Amino acid sequence: MPTLRKLLSRSLGSRSSRPTTAIALALSIGTALGATPSARAQAPAKLSLPRAKVAEIEKLADAWFAARPKSLFAEWDGAQRAALEQRARAVGEIGEGDLAPLVELLWKAAGKHAPDWKKLELPTPYGPATFLQKGKGGRKQGFALALHGGGEGAGDAGEALGNWSPPGCLIAAPQGIRLVHDTWNTVHGERFALSLIEWAKWRHDVDPDRIYAMGFSMGGTGSFFLAGRHPDLLAGAIPAHGVLMAEPKSQLASKAEVVQVQHGLLPNLRNLAMYWYTGDVDRNCMPGTYLFAWDRLLELREADPGGYAKLAFYCQPNQAHSFPPGEPQKGFDVVLKERRDAFPSKLVWEHASDPFPQPDSDEPLPRFVPTWHYWLRCLAPQDRMRITATRDGNRFAITTKGIGAEKLELLLQPALYDPKQPLVVTVDGRKVVDGVALPDFWTVLETLDARMDRTLVFDRRVRLSAGR
Repeated sequence: MPTLRKLLSRSLGSRSSRPTTAIALALSIGTALGATPSARAQAPAKLSLPRAKVAEIEKLADAWFAARPKSLFAEWDGAQRAALEQRARAVGEIGEGDLAPLVELLWKAAGKHAPDWKKLELPTPYGPATFLQKGKGGRKQGFALALHGGGEGAGDAGEALGNWSPPGCLIAAPQGIRLVHDTWNTVHGERFALSLIEWAKWRHDVDPDRIYAMGFSMGGTGSFFLAGRHPDLLAGAIPAHGVLMAEPKSQLASKAEVVQVQHGLLPNLRNLAMYWYTGDVDRNCMPGTYLFAWDRLLELREADPGGYAKLAFYCQPNQAHSFPPGEPQKGFDVVLKERRDAFPSKLVWEHASDPFPQPDSDEPLPRFVPTWHYWLRCLAPQDRMRITATRDGNRFAITTKGIGAEKLELLLQPALYDPKQPLVVTVDGRKVVDGVALPDFWTVLETLDARMDRTLVFDRRVRLSAGR
């Protein structure tokens, strides 16, 4: 069995002669950072690296976040990113104790270049995207993304802000860029929602483990979509009185009429807290797809002990298209107590390459592709791929369907395993790793940048293979 050092070097080919790694806060460190004053106000903890290297990292971090696109509607300049990446890779390995101070240093640099949308407006290829804000943020605050309802030609961010103002949270209510049916599930709707989540973490330094998506009607549809596509970004969701994209159609009165719902959503909810509801006589967003989805989730729960345990759904008798008694407060009472399980012991990842609704013919941007999922990365996700991964101490077991293992990377940090002990990884029952992983700076920077999330940062990674 090759050593892990050899496997890492082999997987990187000519890009680097050093093992690639990623940095992330140890569980205890992550908790402490979430509870202490802003890192931007603290002097960085001491790094084990030489002072000259620390100075280079500070300059690099400033240049990186100055160049980084401010939203998911913009793209990196390819040549500029490549040059900065080369500099980051050249930093090489870091010390075992450098995780927390590096995150602190990088986050301080990032804060200097956070998007400052003073008019609550961001530029997009579709025209200005506007939103409403309530609250100021800060590390003791959560973040609530409030999605409005509506449809073709209808939808008001003010309605969402009025209904969805949970205590203890900075709240952002985006105004749909194009008021079409299921606008939050579109290319532009998804990118807008993800941009605001980044903005809340980057500009307002909210607690990344207390981020929630919520909405009613079309907003319920959108928050369910966001929860299923990006569960690793959220602590919880309240998708009220919405529908799921489904066959033969989304508007069906009974679950018996539903053939299937959009893939790439339900299996991914394994570790998320979600509370949602509908009415049995709702004719605006008929209950059939929600009822069908709940049955499928109960089947997943039964087959996977410990999984899908934080999901709660009900269908209110004689309820039309309006809030049931006590809502949305009852949902707040349930979901806002939850913190994200950032490092679950088991995860499931199913991907949809082209979720509905399909892009318009004049769509200026492609669909956003999730390539990070908790502590896994897929370099080229394939439609309907299914990855299941478990961790038990230093043993990780990964099963794949519809994707080659060589497209996967296992992301590591001390909250996940003991770096002083050998790491053992199996893929589809075959041992592919048995060795020691080393931390490096590029993985720290890349994983922090990927989600602008100071919890989901990693200091080492392993490129997987199919084994022998």
